[in-house]
Amino acid sequence: MKQNGGEANLSDVNCSIQSDETKPKPTKRQKSSFAGILKVFCIGSILAVSLLAFPSVLPFVVAVWIVWHLVLVHSERPAYLPLVAGLVILLVKFLPRTPASITLSGLMLALIVIRMRTSMTLPRRATLCTSLALIATWTWFYVEWQVIQNCGRELTFDPSRSIVCLGDSLTDGMLPDHGFPDPLSEMLEVEVINLGTSGIATSQGLGQMQRIFSHDPQLVIVELGGHDLLQGKSRDQTKANLLQIIEQCRLQNAEVVLMEIPRGFMFDPFWALEREIAYETDVQLVSDTWLREIVLMSPYAPPGRWMPDSRLSDDGIHSNARGSKAIAQHVANAIHQMYGDSIFQPGYR
Repeated sequence: MKQNGGEANLSDVNCSIQSDETKPKPTKRQKSSFAGILKVFCIGSILAVSLLAFPSVLPFVVAVWIVWHLVLVHSERPAYLPLVAGLVILLVKFLPRTPASITLSGLMLALIVIRMRTSMTLPRRATLCTSLALIATWTWFYVEWQVIQNCGRELTFDPSRSIVCLGDSLTDGMLPDHGFPDPLSEMLEVEVINLGTSGIATSQGLGQMQRIFSHDPQLVIVELGGHDLLQGKSRDQTKANLLQIIEQCRLQNAEVVLMEIPRGFMFDPFWALEREIAYETDVQLVSDTWLREIVLMSPYAPPGRWMPDSRLSDDGIHSNARGSKAIAQHVANAIHQMYGDSIFQPGYR
């Protein structure tokens, strides 16, 4: 009986081993499919994060995808997906159609087509040339990106003339805060006048020009355009109004600082309007980082909800005193780019 029991146990073990051996194992195709899905998911996730990038760092985000492409190229692996991601970023962000951005987009598209056609193998010298061309074009794009943000006009600081801030509630402030012009005035040697009005669009701002000029400003800081979208105004009309504001200011010998208005984290329905205007008119641009920073430091979204020093008021829309000070710092940096240290209070810079 014991012998029969032992034989039965041995038979069970053998059957178990055989059943394990006969279990279907993942095929090479299944493993490859899973790896492909994982790769696409990772690239898609990184692309989504890239689309959240502030415009001020956008060239560096594109550079990351270009470097990834170059690494794959020189390791002789499929290298078109990083370029696809980089091109998507350039297109979705609707950058101003400058020579550098058009050239970079066109070059990336051409390389995508070449790399997707696996039957086309480039000689080593051709690979080196295309890589150098991509690096050179990105460098041109980066330099042009910085030039767009900075006013190239020669300006002279006049301590007798004021600075006027024209904007909506983000300029006007929400009590007890009085907006960014207050902390800005503490930084500068000249009078800073707050003409912000809650809820106004560019058309209402255009109607305040005589009021602005009554203060004889040497500089007008324009923070308008957000309510144009909310009120259903078109991009073309908003652009026309902003161009008129700039033109009228310059006719009065007043320069303009244009504050970029973010109208969406990934996609801007007004297609980088302020950057386009800055490129066309050579005005100083305050990148929309000024507003995205205080939103990220809100008590309603990470990382701000985990930090004690929120920069938004309780309504989650307008800046508090800390937020206004942060905005003023961004504006002050733009003014410094235009006038240098002479316009600031002693010891501030």
